[in-house]
Amino acid sequence: MKRSIGWQKFLLLALSLLLLIGAAGCKAKDTTAGEETKDGKTKLTIWLWPGMGIEDQIKQYAKENNIEVDIQLSEFADVHSNLTTSLAAGSGAPDISAVEVKGIDKMKAAPDAFYNLYDLGADELKDNYLDWKWKQAETPDGKNLLGIPTDIGPQALAYRVDLFEQAGLPTDREEVAKMLQTWDDYIKAGEQMKEKTGKAMIDSPNGIYAVIEGQGNEKYYDEDGNVIVKDNPQIKKAYDYAMQTIEKDLTAGFTQFEGEWGSGMANGDFATVLAPAWMQLNIMNNAPDTKGKWDITLLPEGAGNWGGSFLTIPKESKNAEEAYKLIKWVLSPEQQLETFKSKGLMPSTPGIYEDEAFTSYTSEFFNNAPTAKIYGEAAKQVKPIVEGPDSIQIEEIMGDAVERVRDGKATPDKSWKTAMDQLERELSR
Repeated sequence: MKRSIGWQKFLLLALSLLLLIGAAGCKAKDTTAGEETKDGKTKLTIWLWPGMGIEDQIKQYAKENNIEVDIQLSEFADVHSNLTTSLAAGSGAPDISAVEVKGIDKMKAAPDAFYNLYDLGADELKDNYLDWKWKQAETPDGKNLLGIPTDIGPQALAYRVDLFEQAGLPTDREEVAKMLQTWDDYIKAGEQMKEKTGKAMIDSPNGIYAVIEGQGNEKYYDEDGNVIVKDNPQIKKAYDYAMQTIEKDLTAGFTQFEGEWGSGMANGDFATVLAPAWMQLNIMNNAPDTKGKWDITLLPEGAGNWGGSFLTIPKESKNAEEAYKLIKWVLSPEQQLETFKSKGLMPSTPGIYEDEAFTSYTSEFFNNAPTAKIYGEAAKQVKPIVEGPDSIQIEEIMGDAVERVRDGKATPDKSWKTAMDQLERELSR
């Protein structure tokens, strides 16, 4: 996941989702979906964001099946806002688009804007995937399926072995997990890290906020669809621990996925990254020369889930069957295993969790950690929660609240109140 600007505009567009229902049946003359090449090959346009880790499999499928693919990468927020705009206009949508778990509920407001994957044969795939993950892409009546699950985001702790050693902290992954049973333990270790090495414990206060908020039974919505941000103690807990990392100077102060975050990772400016499975790829890509300096262990207070996406087929596609065949292959259990081994993305296909090829896997980059075992154990702890239609907007507001304090623009109490007022104002429109 990557945060960026533009979600205020997205909200206004999303409030016009009823337009999608009418636009779903429209075929735009200038649409990019369903093109053919000069030699008559099927061409599929695919929208992804950086770090999804499935580009290689898509290209492999295209080569083996004599089709052409145009993979277009945009920032996380831009993919969602551009998709909403295109569907509302009835023009410009791709053949396949990724949609993240926090965005899929918004899209379910107008299921006719997408091909119902059950009509293309997806029912036969259902048992391959985690039940709770599959249901996230179903309409409430269970009749429409908008997307096939890519990965899931069970969370663990990535840490720099060399910095832990310099700080006098345990370095063995089991000893680290034993030391960090609670978030108070984590803060205490961070204070020792700062005192002994001068290094930050964590990359960003938003990182600890995002992880802790996902450890509860509820997040932004309750089961009845009510927004509960203000009254959910797990959200306040996440916010308060983020504030502690700022107040105690335990954060490097970066914004995740932006600016100097990657170079800070490569330079060893911080000792830990709170890492859903997909974060492994970010670490490997941003800091390739730190291979072997990182290790992975379990998080304080349980795993939780952060992220996980779907591949959808907008109705504008003229090659829905070919698009579905690609999705079916790329997200099959066999290919998800390959994506895990090469990119660290946690499969949404539980049948391979007991496979010897999965359970025996260790990551050379992460000090030969048994990442399959660690993330597999974390996945078993994940409690499905309701994401809700405006989760991305809420996430943006709460992230801004944390960053105002980080940047010295507001006190914790004032920034929290500002966020609550903004939520009430924007979500009541």
